[in-house]
Amino acid sequence: MNVRHTPITSLLHRIEEHIEQWRRQDAAYKAEAEANRDRLWAEAVERERLLKEAVSREQGEGKSVQDAARERGAVFVVHSEEAGKVLEGFAAEGSRLVRVMPGMADSWQGGTGIRGSWLIFDREG
Repeated sequence: MNVRHTPITSLLHRIEEHIEQWRRQDAAYKAEAEANRDRLWAEAVERERLLKEAVSREQGEGKSVQDAARERGAVFVVHSEEAGKVLEGFAAEGSRLVRVMPGMADSWQGGTGIRGSWLIFDREG
């Protein structure tokens, strides 16, 4: 049987092809994002481990990162480039950190011990 393609049928086929192509691209983007996220968390865990080792060597064995950070008044924070720019802006304005709110624990963080937090600033200076 000879099937005749009407303009509407052809249009529908092209739309379906575009949707399928978009789904493949979307799946690829999501897989790439997940791989990057996992890689970045692994790097953050490794940085935290190296920081702890460096602090232990410098200050003597047994000192935790928490104790060293408290003594120095500094904390290593994992963040995006965009968040870093915002933090730099807050620092330039003389903003003051007034509260830390724990973020939601997401499954992709696994058992890394790394958590995200909201840093709340007083921008009045």
